[in-house]
Amino acid sequence: MVLFSPFQAEESFVENSNVHSLDDLERMHMEEPFSAIVVGGGEIIHWHRFGQKRTFNSTDFEAYPMDKVWLVPCFMKMKYNVPLLWNAPGIPFDFDADKALAHYLFSNIDYLSVRNDFSKQVLIDCGIPDAAIQRVPDTGFSLKNVATDQELHDARNHVFPGLAHYAVFHCNRFIPESEINNVVATLKELHDDGHEIVLLPLAYTHGDEDILHTIHDACPFPCLIPQHPLSLLEIIGILSDCEIYVGTSLHGSVTASVFGRKTVSFDYQQTKKTRDLYHQLGRDAFYVTDGNQLAETVSDALQTQQPVDFFDTQQQLNQHFDKLFALITQGNIVTPNPSSQATQFSDLVQKCFDAEYRSIGLSQRIDELDTALEKNEGFVNYFKPRAEYFESELNKQLNRVHELEELQQHPVKIILQNIKHK
Repeated sequence: MVLFSPFQAEESFVENSNVHSLDDLERMHMEEPFSAIVVGGGEIIHWHRFGQKRTFNSTDFEAYPMDKVWLVPCFMKMKYNVPLLWNAPGIPFDFDADKALAHYLFSNIDYLSVRNDFSKQVLIDCGIPDAAIQRVPDTGFSLKNVATDQELHDARNHVFPGLAHYAVFHCNRFIPESEINNVVATLKELHDDGHEIVLLPLAYTHGDEDILHTIHDACPFPCLIPQHPLSLLEIIGILSDCEIYVGTSLHGSVTASVFGRKTVSFDYQQTKKTRDLYHQLGRDAFYVTDGNQLAETVSDALQTQQPVDFFDTQQQLNQHFDKLFALITQGNIVTPNPSSQATQFSDLVQKCFDAEYRSIGLSQRIDELDTALEKNEGFVNYFKPRAEYFESELNKQLNRVHELEELQQHPVKIILQNIKHK
């Protein structure tokens, strides 16, 4: 198995493994052909390039080309007919801007599996038949099978020796500053109740560690925070034995719940995927978006929350992985490249160029209108003082007219008032 991402890196989640740049995928395939390409991850099927750190030590966030993770494999399938399989990624946004292009890309995938109903509906809206889409549970629910209890204990003990009776908290850099006091108050209640508090970064490149250090410094009681970037096994080890997980990460909740741990989602970003997860788990009452409700919800979870039965979920995932394994080992192409592919691609490229030139034309027209607006604003500003002067003079004349009208209607009263003032 060879790992790829938009940038070459050493993968911290799997020690001593190398991740190749997707820029090298085609060259490596030509040198030694791959049996299949598997696309997997989180909510990765979209066009947007959000900011994240390139390395753990980076201080700047830069646009991350997540689109390459699934687009490059699409073009590899088109060019080389190598089987293309989706390992249940998520589609967080619709493709309404260009459903024809989306259909062109999605319709040529040999095994099309997604992790939730919204993702499936996006594909259907793009013209993909319902029968061609496999809706499978989040593959994170299979994490209980990646290591033995002893391996998880050893991994946990490597980070925090002797850790016991503890609560885990996680948040990312998007937490509102106004909610930090609610978090500290909630963690204090847990601490006063006898829990050790672990502040657990789950995505270092998203800035988790920095904001958790801020919360650590705001807590008037001791909290534990890892001193080095954790491996996947260490993260699972910590989540697998906590009394409760409280945080914003969907996979934090997935991992803790599959090991029978109590969970509370503090979803201050109000994401549909996390709300749907808690509904799926039957834990709607433990999904909160307002920090004012956090402490009470955590207390309720500790007292009343019951474990989730994952038997059916595990069965579905077993079938999913069996299907993936069979397709990879057999190398069968389920969806061969259509004979009209080149023509379709030509039409779509023309459409992209046409849209680009229209965009350039609109941009130029906007610049012209901006220039005209600036000139008009200049004229307005030039005549504004004169307009204000004439308005002032007009008001004076109107006041004089009003005085004359009053004098005409009440001449004696006005004369007496003038004598009195003298």
